[in-house]
Amino acid sequence: MRRMIPVVAIALAVLAAGCGTDSGSPTGSSPGTSAADPVTTIKEGMSRGLSGTVTMDASVKVGQAAMELSGKMDPAAKVLTVVTTAPEEMEARLIGDAAYIKSESFGGDKPWMKIDLTKLRPESSLRQSFDLQSQTGLVGGIVTAEKVGDGSYEGTADLEKAVQAASDDGGMREGLESTAKLAKDPKAIPFEATVDTEGRVTSLSYTIATKSLGDVVTELRMSGFGEKVTATAPPAGETEEASAEMYKFL
Repeated sequence: MRRMIPVVAIALAVLAAGCGTDSGSPTGSSPGTSAADPVTTIKEGMSRGLSGTVTMDASVKVGQAAMELSGKMDPAAKVLTVVTTAPEEMEARLIGDAAYIKSESFGGDKPWMKIDLTKLRPESSLRQSFDLQSQTGLVGGIVTAEKVGDGSYEGTADLEKAVQAASDDGGMREGLESTAKLAKDPKAIPFEATVDTEGRVTSLSYTIATKSLGDVVTELRMSGFGEKVTATAPPAGETEEASAEMYKFL
């Protein structure tokens, strides 16, 4: 059980870590506006991309270790599905306040565990990861950007500014603070991004050089904008409720 929690939390957090909206960035402006500076283009592009449903593929590499995942989410409906293939297979579904997780690390009598998000501690990393609406991530801290090609941008982000831009809800601020403490230079995180002709960010990659873990390299690819996202609860016979003891670890 203890092994499963970091895998699940990291996998779900990755889906939102670089891709949250900046509360100060409007989403209704015209896409591809030439007058917009590159920083604004990227921030508004991420907001625009997440204004509806989206498919996200992501990878996170730390030294020789890597995590690969693919997910679909509808933040407005609070629906999410995610599958990880490395470092181990895991599947999660979010339907409202009910989360369903399938992982060999679970070790339960049934393949799926059901978690009531309303029962999780406010500081729970798992609860924070499932809070799709409040995630802000790296994008909120972008301080410099330049266009280097057709729809391609490069720049730097300041994790400390990202912390300031993050919402108090969902725990993303605390997560960013922890990351900033690990980074060698939290004020200058290099990133690359691409923006499509509709003004939506379609990819974002960034590298965080840490004091003790080496480089943490994150790559995110967004597609399937506006496509319907659905999730169904696993069969009752294959699902067990998280116990009171489990909630102490979650």
